[in-house]
Amino acid sequence: MKMNESGYPYELRMIRSDELQTAHELELACYPLEAAATREAFTFRQQHFPGYFWSAWRNGELIGLACGVRTADSSCGSDEVKSAHGSDPNGRHLCVLSVAVARQHRGHGVGGALMEALIGQASAAGLELVVLMCEEHLIEFYERLGFECEGLSASEHGGLQWHEMKLRLNEPG
Repeated sequence: MKMNESGYPYELRMIRSDELQTAHELELACYPLEAAATREAFTFRQQHFPGYFWSAWRNGELIGLACGVRTADSSCGSDEVKSAHGSDPNGRHLCVLSVAVARQHRGHGVGGALMEALIGQASAAGLELVVLMCEEHLIEFYERLGFECEGLSASEHGGLQWHEMKLRLNEPG
């Protein structure tokens, strides 16, 4: 059980395949329907990139998730990356595709802890870059984690305006 500075307990761990429906329900609660990942996308991510699908639990309830796919692309802005076609198990970059925290559990460090777990996994795997797209109100959150805003994304996924964020990890070698 992880506990943040204010004593808010929760457990971080990889999600299991039998928990994907619950994860998808959380995704739908946190994103507009047009921008939310499909259940099939969650299944693909968990099957092909299980080390990059983290979950946060409190008293047996899923309260947060963060997941992504390895890719050769240095941007998440293409629709290819959001589909299975842009993923690459040998890719040197991690594209974070979903970060969701249940509304009543926000502000307790859960999202940051999930992102730190993803970043730590990517760094340990020797990846060069973590990339993601976020809405404007989340830029500061990701900057606190070390990401740099690269500007507006070309993506109009879900009819939203996205900003490209990048975190450099390991130099190519």
